[in-house]
Amino acid sequence: MRSSPRRTSAPARWCSPRAAALFGYALLWAFLVSAAAKAALAYSFNRYTVVTGEHPMARWATLFRGPRGWFTLLMGVVSIAAVPSWVGGLGVALGDLMATITAIGTGALWATGLIVLSGLMSWFGGYQRLERAQTVIVGFMLLAIAISVVVLQPDWLAALAGLLPTAPEYNPWVADAYPDVAERAVWLELAVYLGAVGGGTYDYIGYAGMLREKRWGMLGRADQAGLAERLAALPRGARLPISQDTEQVARGRAWSRAPLGDTVLSFAAIVVFASMFMINGASLLAERQQIPEGNDTLTYQAQFLTAVHPTLQYLYYVAVFFAFFGSLYAFWELYTYTAYETLSPVFGRLRRTGQRALRPWMYGYILLTSLALVWTVGELVVIVTPASVLGGLLTSGLFCLAILWTERKVLPPEYRLTTAGRWWVLLSGILLTVLGVVSTWQLLT
Repeated sequence: MRSSPRRTSAPARWCSPRAAALFGYALLWAFLVSAAAKAALAYSFNRYTVVTGEHPMARWATLFRGPRGWFTLLMGVVSIAAVPSWVGGLGVALGDLMATITAIGTGALWATGLIVLSGLMSWFGGYQRLERAQTVIVGFMLLAIAISVVVLQPDWLAALAGLLPTAPEYNPWVADAYPDVAERAVWLELAVYLGAVGGGTYDYIGYAGMLREKRWGMLGRADQAGLAERLAALPRGARLPISQDTEQVARGRAWSRAPLGDTVLSFAAIVVFASMFMINGASLLAERQQIPEGNDTLTYQAQFLTAVHPTLQYLYYVAVFFAFFGSLYAFWELYTYTAYETLSPVFGRLRRTGQRALRPWMYGYILLTSLALVWTVGELVVIVTPASVLGGLLTSGLFCLAILWTERKVLPPEYRLTTAGRWWVLLSGILLTVLGVVSTWQLLT
């Protein structure tokens, strides 16, 4: 199963070093808070799927008052609209890097070729053999990054101070060295990072659908298709027909450990990777007044490894290529699932035909719209800003609140989140929603 591509170290390679260059160590706390909030969303969303055997989007199609599926379609359409931004944005970043290190062609040409190639490989298969090599190479790079944290001798007291919430301000030199960046609203810049950390609803909708391949909990039932039809036929607001006997409740509680473990491991990795890149960015890029932007979105970070040994520059280039191309490859199927889980609860015929019926349409949509962004916008941060704000913050917060409401309405008390879990998801939902509303206002004004 292809995992969610940004619940890995991918964002750490561009957003945390950029944040550190602009703000120093001052945003460490923000990355940790955002990761904790996204972890609450990931766990509660996937837990519901595993314990009940149905996708939350399917239940939302009938849970909320009004026309059938309005909430599911609204949240899903916003998420699907954000998809090309991440494909185009990461394609541009990798394309610019390839154009720089090869001195052949332009970033846009490289991005176009890489996006098309990743789509073809996803459609026909053929990347699986490289995934093990990718894991090993990226692992070696991250080990070198960890060593470089020690070699660069960061200001550990300043790093610890960065764990305390403060109002962020650009470093004083930014206005003179990068006037275009300095004109960008601080809040909007921050929103891009917080939305990128851990992904957004465009990822979580699809990832929860792909959990069927893992067959955790109720997803392991042999009659999954029949179960989906029976649950879809329940009247609005009806409790799910889940046994409340002691043995079954204990089994349901045990099932929730799988998504919990998955979430803990994923977000622990995100926090560690982002922290390492951010500490290095503050101790090296900020000191040298270098901001990862434009054609240099990924190039300056190679200095983290050359600080250990000059030849490690090549390890960085190879590892970044594999990591970003691996993300591009994973996007196609993941986001096809996102579209399927959005539309199938509303359109019964699609639910019966399956996810593969949407593949040609989603692949074509992703290809055309992402390439349009590559050639008309051509800047990673600008391309992903709306997607990060809307899908990474606003709808993510609404999803947290919707999951709590869903549990209250359709699950027996024994199957709901614990009190601590509910508070975790509630506070995360409020935080992400408020950040999303404020950031959307900044985006529109």
